[in-house]
Amino acid sequence: MGIISALLAIALASSPTADEIAEVKKETEEAARIYADCAGFWDYMSSTQAKAGHPAAAEQLRNLGNGAQTAALWLHAQTHVVAGGKPVRYGTWLPLIAPRREAAALRASAMEEASDAEWLRSEGEKCTAMLEGQQQAIDAIRADTVQRSIDDQN
Repeated sequence: MGIISALLAIALASSPTADEIAEVKKETEEAARIYADCAGFWDYMSSTQAKAGHPAAAEQLRNLGNGAQTAALWLHAQTHVVAGGKPVRYGTWLPLIAPRREAAALRASAMEEASDAEWLRSEGEKCTAMLEGQQQAIDAIRADTVQRSIDDQN
């Protein structure tokens, strides 16, 4: 089951058990770490494209990095609510995500310097595989924004 589906299932359950909440929290925290790492990887890829003189590709990759960070923040926020907390701004978790993003970009640069093409390929495949869930998180944020706007107008 995807992490987005697991969050939804728990949120819709009338009385999720403490074990169910704990399991989802563990999974979402791991997914958030992966998204933060991917944000850094996309930043690294963006910088390589910028250096190669490909500004549009660099911007697209930077946007993927921003999307990965947004997904990580969204996961933390949703997990907080599912665990019984009150909704708070996504940016609340930025101190957890931003340093990891920076470290991942540096790690990718170091792997390039070490000519570790296998690590770079593997990381790229992992982050590409995360794009669907990343888009689901962004779509959920957009849907929430639209719903809040509708609610404010009524």
